[in-house]
Amino acid sequence: MKIKLPTLWLAFAATLFLAKNVSYSQVGINTINPNGILEINSSTNGVVLPRLALTKTNIMAPATNPQTGNIPVGTTVYNTNTTTSGTNDVSPGMYSWDGAKWVPQFNRKQSVLYEQTGGDLRTLSNEGQRNIPGLVSKNFTPKYTGKYRVSLSVNYGGGNAKVPDQGGGGSQSDGNLNIALESGIFYFTFNGTTYQIPAHSYSTAYDSSVGATNYFAIWRQYTFETFISLTANQTASFDLKFDQDAAFEFEGSGNSGNGRGHIFYDIPCTVEVTYIGD
Repeated sequence: MKIKLPTLWLAFAATLFLAKNVSYSQVGINTINPNGILEINSSTNGVVLPRLALTKTNIMAPATNPQTGNIPVGTTVYNTNTTTSGTNDVSPGMYSWDGAKWVPQFNRKQSVLYEQTGGDLRTLSNEGQRNIPGLVSKNFTPKYTGKYRVSLSVNYGGGNAKVPDQGGGGSQSDGNLNIALESGIFYFTFNGTTYQIPAHSYSTAYDSSVGATNYFAIWRQYTFETFISLTANQTASFDLKFDQDAAFEFEGSGNSGNGRGHIFYDIPCTVEVTYIGD
């Protein structure tokens, strides 16, 4: 049977069309056996997502749908922009569109710990507010806009109490034991707001005739926590100070020698700032 040339070409074209559709039902790049609609295989290169400069998490633009209308749910891009408006801000990373907003597809983590320096700080009752070394005029710069937890840990121990029954200038105690309280207030200022944390510690002193051990620097730890909204790249400053109360039952009235208080007798005071979310 004789086959006409146009019919032959038509059959050939149909075969090519079918082959093309079959071959592209699954696409493999650097692999001949793709395990899905698309598989990319490389030991040295990655997939580069479309890089867009988003402006807010609740604004779809600059992403667009070439078929007009809203972009499909699940559209994924890499954002290159950082915004600092204070609401719906974005930071560099991968985002997916959920139909109403861009949702970050990466963990946003930031935690910074600041510690007191200089070892045991001896505090006086007549000096007013005393700076805590290493925790004064400090700056924290948030990476993200959102809520941050600010955690403060301080400690305070009393100095040497006056020994009772030792004649003029001694303790007001009439017995053989003086149990004295030394106290003060920590002033923690973060981003313009000041918080007060009272602290105290007991010390003991026996009459010399008793021959017992005197105790001092029985430090106590105090913690404070607050939650603050911060804006990305807008620096927040903080200070920590301590003001010791009058301490008449301590050597030198808490102003000299061993009667002075202790901060960081064993462990330092710390401030930790941690990002917890939008």
